[in-house]
Order: sequence, then C-alpha cells, then structure tokens
Amino acid sequence: MPNPLLNPENDGTYSAMSGYGQTPAPVPNPDPYPVARVQIRRDVFWQNVCREILMGLAAAAAESAGRTGTGPTDAQMSPSPTSELFDGRMAIMTASGQRIPIADVYPVFAYSMVGNDEVRSRSDDVQCTVFRITTPGGENFTLPISQIISIHSLSQSLIEKMEQAQELLKGPGEEDDRVPFGFAAYTSLARSEQQARQKQEPDTQDNDQNPPS
Repeated sequence: MPNPLLNPENDGTYSAMSGYGQTPAPVPNPDPYPVARVQIRRDVFWQNVCREILMGLAAAAAESAGRTGTGPTDAQMSPSPTSELFDGRMAIMTASGQRIPIADVYPVFAYSMVGNDEVRSRSDDVQCTVFRITTPGGENFTLPISQIISIHSLSQSLIEKMEQAQELLKGPGEEDDRVPFGFAAYTSLARSEQQARQKQEPDTQDNDQNPPS
C-alpha cells in the first residue's frame, strides 16, 4: 500500500504537507559529462598556450618594428620587424597540416570593451583569439587559434627569445607569481564554473524556503 506521506512520484522524499517540514533540497546529480568537460579544459588550455605564444611574438614584432602597440593599426603604419624571430624559422602548423612561417604577427582584436559585465565578458571571450600572420613571401593569413595544432621553430634559441618576449607582456614581478603558458585559461574556466554554481545555490535555497502552494 502506498505511503500517503510520500510524494506522488514515490521518489523517497516527503511532501510539504506531510507534517515533516519543508521538502528537502534534491541531491545534485553527478556530472553526466565528466570526460567532455576534461576535453574542454584541455582544448581551452592549448588554445591559451597558442594565444600567449602569439601575443609574445606580437610584442616582439612591435618592439622590433618600433610600434607603439600590437594592434592592426600599429602594424599597418610601421615597417616589418627585423628580428631573427621573424625570418621564417618560427611558424605555426594548422589543422590542415599547413606550415605558415611568421614574418609578422598581430592580434585582430586585442582589447577589452568598456561597458557592463556582459559586454566585458563577451569581449574577453574573443580577445586575442584571431591573429593575422604575414609570411616572408608577403602572404597574409587570418586564422583563429583553434586551428593551430603546433608552434614550430627551427632553433631552440628562437623559442627562448619568444618566451622572453612573452614574459615582457606580464611586466615586472616575482617569478613565483607567474604561471605557465596557458594556465590562466584553466583557472578562468574553473572560476566561471564556480561563480555559476554560487549563483544557482541562492536560487535553490530561495525555492526551498518558499515552496509552491
């Protein structure tokens, strides 16, 4: 015989009219897509590695060419960089297997928009995710970092110089305060998930305290 105090769904919880107080909050379900979330974090991490490397190269290109900034306008109004970083030995490999040697590089969109939280969040999502790359032969490629599968160099010294250029973007500070390439994306993703959970928790508590009549 069914228990009259149980909810009609017979899910093991007592109804608000049962005399046992308010309905307990439902137990949160486990993450149904743990593998997918891990892959998303790995993809975001790799893309942020590419972004930081290319931004380091963009900063080095700006310094070599005497630019005042790293944006498209600065690149169009200045000569090409002359550093050995940009003689074609540094290159990217695309998802289609194409090697694109780098003679110059700059981000298409490299700044945050002024506005409310939603506007700033959207600009942060796409900031420095698309780059214009000029080859030694004069070809121009504009591509998203999601299409980059490798950063290729013909010299270890070039990699070291690229890392030094990337460090300049961070400015002065203690070495212990700096994080590896791309790790900022991982922490940013984890922080956004935590904020989403914190926003949902008050809504859940309000619903528990005010059960439908």
